[in-house]
Amino acid sequence: MAKFKTASCSCTACPNKGASAGENQKLFYCSVCQEDQYCSKACQKKAWIEEGHKYCCTKAYEFRGLVCPEDGIATLQETILGADPNAIIVLSEGSYHFLNADDAASAENTLVISKPIRLLGPTNGMESVTLHCNLIITDDDVSSSDAHLSSITVANVTIKGTVKVKSNSYKSVTFSRVRTIQEEENGDGVHVHVMRDGKFLFVGCELIGGEEALYIDGKDDLSGCGEENADKVHIKRTTIRKGAKRGICADDKFILEKSVIRDNGWYGIRSNLGWTDKGGNNWQRNPMKPNQTPTSGNGMFDGINIPFGGGGGGGGGSTINIGGRNIPINFSTTGDAAFPGFGQR
Repeated sequence: MAKFKTASCSCTACPNKGASAGENQKLFYCSVCQEDQYCSKACQKKAWIEEGHKYCCTKAYEFRGLVCPEDGIATLQETILGADPNAIIVLSEGSYHFLNADDAASAENTLVISKPIRLLGPTNGMESVTLHCNLIITDDDVSSSDAHLSSITVANVTIKGTVKVKSNSYKSVTFSRVRTIQEEENGDGVHVHVMRDGKFLFVGCELIGGEEALYIDGKDDLSGCGEENADKVHIKRTTIRKGAKRGICADDKFILEKSVIRDNGWYGIRSNLGWTDKGGNNWQRNPMKPNQTPTSGNGMFDGINIPFGGGGGGGGGSTINIGGRNIPINFSTTGDAAFPGFGQR
């Protein structure tokens, strides 16, 4: 159904973006949520498939818990804990903080999602809501059999803190149009434990900062055992940048599609098992391996015969010049760990 509106098309890539609707422009409501509106079928399709609207679109009559910035993160946590599985919690536009020091200290400045819910900011994108806290996603409050049938979605928010997926047996965890900002370099920006058959999708996201902007860990956090987790993390139409070391460090194969990895301290990707490349990617190459491919995604110096001199087998003060900087060789073995000074900014 078409309606005249005073707003503009909800597709962020609309060629008419910024031009408000007028007498000669009809905007069509999304037939499901009745909130987003589009000036053409092309814009509707692009927003649905490429911009992630399908992951946060909800039926107009579905129950929603509404949280406002003045309620604070402690109230948001209470709302999540009290919500039924698969509930929708909507965040009003604004910045969310712990409102007092005691709440922040007792929660370790962390918001926890431990059941299948949909946490959604306004549909106009990740800039409209900022959560000033860490975020942990876990399946602690749901049985394994129920988790396999359920999903978590976080959409249209910015998170200023560390994000950690501690345990994931959900059918899927989806971040759609989520920006993460980790200003500290001594911890990962986003740390995903791919385990217990869980899957994770990043679509239309921006991951910024941390020691590794995204670390994909294949180790079971509870049993301590490794698992076969190939291609359980799918990174799609996402930008990953400003990791102090790398954009992505992965113990398992993952899927990379139409994404950009750039401006990291060392290089773009280290993956012990490589990755599945679906095309359209632009990633920061390893300077010691300019021909690095998805099937040769190991560390900067792995497998490279580096001549040692000066002080014998341990390097003894030897250096290697990379990018105009003399980097000390501290060990007789190759690998990124042999060059602790590299990447420091």
